[in-house]
Amino acid sequence: MHRRTCLDASDVRLLMAAGRAEAERRGLPVALAVVDEAGVLLALERLDRARLHTPEAAWLKARTAAITRTSTQDLQDAIQANAALLAFPGRLPLTGGVPLRVGEEIVGGVGSSGGEPEDDLAVCHAVRAALGRLPLAG
Repeated sequence: MHRRTCLDASDVRLLMAAGRAEAERRGLPVALAVVDEAGVLLALERLDRARLHTPEAAWLKARTAAITRTSTQDLQDAIQANAALLAFPGRLPLTGGVPLRVGEEIVGGVGSSGGEPEDDLAVCHAVRAALGRLPLAG
């Protein structure tokens, strides 16, 4: 039987808190989303002053990162060479989505929307760093 590492509710709360703290530290009005490895939404938060579209964009960035197993920044760069990447429904290949890995295993994705691309990416990296501090076991 294959065993895999999964995020549980307490893990997700800690990850969201790390992302929120980074966004607040930077004064960013963003939405933040965490999904599982299949792109299913586990948590979503729209911070104060975040624009109305940001929750959906954050979720789609997180989903895209999880199901493609790559950063949405890399996908955004790849679109210049292959515009067909825009044709896949339910994906948003814009900077601000990062896959969450434990070892080589994808356990989910995080997305941030509402800041400049580098700010959204910094929020995602704060979440990824917090994941590295969790005692996840398979």
